Amino acid sequence: MAVKSVYLVLFMFVTLFHYTQAISIPLPSGAGPESLVFDQSGRGPYTGISDGRIIRWNGLYSGGWDDFATASPHWTKDCIGSINRSLEHKCGRPLGLQINEKSGDIYIADAYYGLMVVGPNGGMAQQLASSAEGVPFRFTNGLDIDQENGDIYFTDTSSRYDRSEYEMAMLTRDATGRLMKYDPRTKQVSVLMRGLAFSNGVALSQDKSYLLVTETTLFRIQKYWLSGTRKGTSEILMVLPGTPDNITKTRNGEFLVAVNSPSAHALAMRIDGEGRIIEVLDVTFISQTISEVHEHDRRSAIIWATVLKYGRQKVRRVKL
Repeated sequence: MAVKSVYLVLFMFVTLFHYTQAISIPLPSGAGPESLVFDQSGRGPYTGISDGRIIRWNGLYSGGWDDFATASPHWTKDCIGSINRSLEHKCGRPLGLQINEKSGDIYIADAYYGLMVVGPNGGMAQQLASSAEGVPFRFTNGLDIDQENGDIYFTDTSSRYDRSEYEMAMLTRDATGRLMKYDPRTKQVSVLMRGLAFSNGVALSQDKSYLLVTETTLFRIQKYWLSGTRKGTSEILMVLPGTPDNITKTRNGEFLVAVNSPSAHALAMRIDGEGRIIEVLDVTFISQTISEVHEHDRRSAIIWATVLKYGRQKVRRVKL
């Protein structure tokens, strides 16, 4: 039986989306990198995979991948390479990642163990929160960080289904997802939005006045206001041509959204805060599924993306 493997893909975003080179780099084991971060010195990407590890890319000539961290306190070497969903409760499943640029700490949304953090030297992550308002997290998913005050914004995809049951959450159009905020000073979690349909990625605007959160099963992005006259209210920003996964902010304040269309097209979309589409890259020539698009170097327009594909696990780099 074919196994779903995952590629990290490096793109050059230009107006006409023309490419002339592609390099593939094998992943060590496991599958399913979901999110990407780079540290202050530019090392990375760091990404979480199916066996519960967070691994770090050091470059072709500097050792390739190494183990950086684990989220589950029950993780053992038996987890290495696992793609078995039934082991995720034991091994953990790190999904969203973000780095605090001041401290170097990496924050983790682990599907089973909640909101976590690990220091710049890696190792075992520490749990920060596992519930809000007395309701346990069932499927912690995406996150973003306010780099000024350290506030963490994150999603719990469902209050009914965990990650191993994600198909049921989608088929039943479960709408028990939440958008939340973790305050590192008080160590308290507050719920900002409830009743979300498969709440997935979240991104804080450059001026910190609003959040964008994706609702996968409803093909849309919601905008939640953090300040101004509309503070505490939300609105539908846009409906997409497919199911959105993660959303990330670019250095100039735009957003990159990973979208998977019903016609088996994987799209990397650049949008603005008003819901206007600026650019669309169809990555179906590499894969039919994409989970995140991440800008790494604005000056040379380098974009990393995680995509799913059948075949050998590898990292693919595409550049002009």
